Amino acid sequence: MTSAEFEARIVGWANARRDVEALVQIGSRAQPAAEVDAWSDWDYHLVVRDARPYANPAWAAEIAPAWCVHVERTERAVTKLSGVFAGGWEADFVPLTAWQMRLVCWAMRRPGWRRLFPRPLRQGIANLRLIAGPGYRVVLGGPAWERRYAAVRGPWPDPVFGADQFRQCQAAFWRHAVWVFKKSARGELRAAARWHGREVLELVYLLLAEEARLGGRRARPEARKAERWLEPERLRQTELAPGWSRAEQARAQLATIDVFSAAARAVAAGRGFALEPHAEIERWLRAELGRMAAGS
Repeated sequence: MTSAEFEARIVGWANARRDVEALVQIGSRAQPAAEVDAWSDWDYHLVVRDARPYANPAWAAEIAPAWCVHVERTERAVTKLSGVFAGGWEADFVPLTAWQMRLVCWAMRRPGWRRLFPRPLRQGIANLRLIAGPGYRVVLGGPAWERRYAAVRGPWPDPVFGADQFRQCQAAFWRHAVWVFKKSARGELRAAARWHGREVLELVYLLLAEEARLGGRRARPEARKAERWLEPERLRQTELAPGWSRAEQARAQLATIDVFSAAARAVAAGRGFALEPHAEIERWLRAELGRMAAGS
């Protein structure tokens, strides 16, 4: 089965389903500037009358013989089905209830009313702009859904990075950094490596994105396409991996502290925020990590 045949199977399956109102391609294959090769998967919003039945993964086999199917609840509070089909073709589907999507698209055309919208609706708008903003293609659904999705191209204020968020980010970074160091010191190197990525680096990229915006670059959350919006020095600083020895992890953690501290100073200066007094914890942590990096 060729890639064209696999894609035709997806479209044919969706077209035959009475409950499917729209099939919208997202991801790299729908983004004008993205690099697409033979290994690129297919990503779709599956707009249906009722998304609940699609939590059962059995339907994926209706598209093509499925080697593996996985359903998960994502961090954006939507259900995603990921399938690996015969021939190694991969496809992700996010089933979305049609009336909810119509509401999200309607609200997105009214940015002046955003403060009146309930939090779940604002989150739905943020999710759609994050995922479909870089590019999408309405495969099925016709002009009505093309008009609805076109709202992602309209103006919508970016979330404001405020002083409270900056303060919380600093406190969270140092708390998690100490916790990860202790895991390394105890010899729990795999746990340390895991949480270094999940907690510590998450906070680093939060500040790096704000620093990039201050520099006039359009940063994306979750380190998406970071290679395009990080300046060369920050690219160099973030080329690190925790490693599998105490010394390697200590060196990676020290490098992470360096880039976080530099980004925090830049954001504080650019936004007029106050740097929190974390000098004592920083000195202590650097000293402990320095000894670990030296093997002592």
